[in-house]
Amino acid sequence: MKIKTLIVDDDPEWRLVIGKYAKANPIIEVVGSCTSALEAYGELMEKDIDLLICDIEMPEMTGLDLIRSLKAPPLVIFITTHRDYALDCFEVSPVDFLLKPLDFPRLLKAIEKVRLQLENVANIPPAEPYFFIRENNSYVQIRYRDVLYIEAKDNGVQIITQNGNYAPTLTIAKLEEKLKGDIFLRVHRSFLVHREAIVRINKNEIVLTNQQEIPIGDQFRGKINKHHIEGYSIVRN
Repeated sequence: MKIKTLIVDDDPEWRLVIGKYAKANPIIEVVGSCTSALEAYGELMEKDIDLLICDIEMPEMTGLDLIRSLKAPPLVIFITTHRDYALDCFEVSPVDFLLKPLDFPRLLKAIEKVRLQLENVANIPPAEPYFFIRENNSYVQIRYRDVLYIEAKDNGVQIITQNGNYAPTLTIAKLEEKLKGDIFLRVHRSFLVHREAIVRINKNEIVLTNQQEIPIGDQFRGKINKHHIEGYSIVRN
């Protein structure tokens, strides 16, 4: 494992010291060194960063403000000369809070915490995709894999699943927009189908695992061929 690390400090001497200490650890890959939080923000927008080793008190924007501004910040180790910032740091949940002058063994200990956190995240299996619909005064969770197809209706959509049917009030276009990934295929102005539920594709309709026949819209034939058939066809009769 290599931990991609960005160093942020407005003091050039401290950037050199932190960089030297960080690079001494074989699991650290220093991918950048920034003189300000604003510069670091730009780097974070362009690079995949695992760890931020960051000063707190800097011109224009503090290290705390930088972390607060990020929707999904990387792990962070704060390094500062100001002990009083310790309480403020709790709100952004840093891995560690170190005081200058920097103690090398203490930084190694902080980096080990980072390594353990990243390993724990890597070992967590990804959540099975799902979405919620509102039904009366509650929310119903529907797993993607349980959905066979979705049909547009006058006042909303009908979601046909292996366990039951649901009729939330929203448009099929809005639901298609919200569904993540490439799991569902629009085959008709009024129909979305789960790609794994498809058994057969005929000239004018698609047959699903429950034997339901779904019409194919003329404007969607090309998309079906391109995104579901081409590249998967092995034998042509």
